[in-house]
Amino acid sequence: MFLHRIIASPARWLALGALALTLSACGGGGGGCVDAFGGNACSSNGGGGPADPTVAIDRLSLTLSKTSINNSGSDSVVATATAVNENNQTVAGADVLLSVDNEAEVVVDGTQTNASGQLTGTVRIGENRSNRTIKVTAKSISDGSIVAEKTFQVVGADLTGTPVPAVIAPSGAGEVKYRLVDSTSNPMVNVAIVVAGADGVETAGVTGSNGEFNYAYTAPGAAGNAVIRATAGGDALETTVLVQAAGGGSIPPVNAGATPVLSASVSANPSVVAVNTGTTSNQSQIRSLFLTNANAPVQNIRVRFDLAGDANSVGGTFSTGASIVYSNSNGIATTAYAPGTRSSPTDGVTIRACWDYADFAVGACPHEVKTTLTVVADPVSITIGTDNLIGTGTSGLTYTKRYVVQVVDSSGVAKADVQISPSVDLLRYQKGFYTVSGDKWAKVIMASQCDNEDLNRNNVAETYADGWIEDVNGSYNLTPGRPALEPRKADVAISFEGGVSRTNAIGQVVLTVEYPQDLGTWVEFNLLVAAGVSGTEGRANYQSFLPVPAAALSNKDVAPPFVVSPYGVEASPTATKAYNGVTYTLCTNPN
Repeated sequence: MFLHRIIASPARWLALGALALTLSACGGGGGGCVDAFGGNACSSNGGGGPADPTVAIDRLSLTLSKTSINNSGSDSVVATATAVNENNQTVAGADVLLSVDNEAEVVVDGTQTNASGQLTGTVRIGENRSNRTIKVTAKSISDGSIVAEKTFQVVGADLTGTPVPAVIAPSGAGEVKYRLVDSTSNPMVNVAIVVAGADGVETAGVTGSNGEFNYAYTAPGAAGNAVIRATAGGDALETTVLVQAAGGGSIPPVNAGATPVLSASVSANPSVVAVNTGTTSNQSQIRSLFLTNANAPVQNIRVRFDLAGDANSVGGTFSTGASIVYSNSNGIATTAYAPGTRSSPTDGVTIRACWDYADFAVGACPHEVKTTLTVVADPVSITIGTDNLIGTGTSGLTYTKRYVVQVVDSSGVAKADVQISPSVDLLRYQKGFYTVSGDKWAKVIMASQCDNEDLNRNNVAETYADGWIEDVNGSYNLTPGRPALEPRKADVAISFEGGVSRTNAIGQVVLTVEYPQDLGTWVEFNLLVAAGVSGTEGRANYQSFLPVPAAALSNKDVAPPFVVSPYGVEASPTATKAYNGVTYTLCTNPN
């Protein structure tokens, strides 16, 4: 049975902790002695202490906390090497070297195994944000032939391309406007890109300050489909352009009766962008999305972007000009808005996406969706941080954590009266329980990588066009058969302290994150703050598991409120799902 909000008595979990430790101390078989936390529970002579460090190493094992991480740079993998002797007993004090390849970095906790025969290291991706495989190697220093290796994937680099125009005359001049971003939609700058044209000739370059690269080409002389292939940051993309003589036809229109657009939207990222001078190339990425039944994407919707009359005469240009852009297989059509030299009032620039199922003339707008942005003249920077204190909510049932957002101008001077826009995303949850270890409670993780089931983050349990069911673990709400998504959007709430959402005289705003106490340590979240500012640092992230007070772990006689994961205590089989260029790992059973 899937466990939701399990309530267990302290006595029960104290008993479980004692049982786990008792079982761990009982040896047996060639598998050695392992306690509830995966460490050694036996000495080389069968006692209760660490193995004799003078016993030779016979084997190294290596475990990784994750099989994949995003390429934002904030994620990491914990590698644990365990040394054992010929009797499968762990060996303390063994000299072990942890290393990584492919431009990754590892921070180790020493060069010798600890009392449990283990050496750990934290692996980060380094400066290279490309999708790739990273190999972690553990090697005995005294005997280089004893080696253990494991790999994990770096994912999140996403290459998109917009052909302008999408329908081109034979031998005509066209462009494909590429953009490369990481898992948090931040541009990947100065990354090598290789584009192979329809003639097979390759063009090499690097992405610009907005992750962009414009590939110019001449269309083939004969009508047909021209396929242009590009690779950058470990991601690959094929873009098809229709080569057709004038009057010879176009991309077939979308059948509105069979595939009606039920949801159309347009967004700007960032929503605040700086003016441009002769030496800058500030942009906001504009993204329109078209969905039909069950949130299935609609391909080949025609879109033309404009400023809806430019009521404030701010000006600026779109990277796709007045050309029609066609939504791709994910229902997305993109462009980039580059401001001119004039700033705007707050939300003073209106971005309009005019769209239809078939081609339409310049100046016409059969259907429209709009968003706004702000063009500013004073570049500033934003950061977010916190302290080591955990509070208790007024109900006594929740924990609270305070975060300070600080905004400065280009000289580092505090920027007052800046509007702050926060959001919180629940990235993944864990399954497991806490048990007594010595004089405190210790976490036992049974499933560490259960990504958020709500892949498109619309808070609706859906079945995708390819048959994928978002409620992959088969859980349900109080109404039997009604799907539920884990973690729940309402598990974490965010608010402004004192209701103040604009920076004070010293450029600061305080946010409070609040969550039920039983969720502590079991949910990983990302706090994103955006500000009414410009420059490349107009957004900041803070990623962590929901923190808990140290005092809740230090009293072995009182079980903490988060003693069991609300999402279950048993290990789960997993399934992977690729969505919008990112591969997610999801727990599939309801236990």
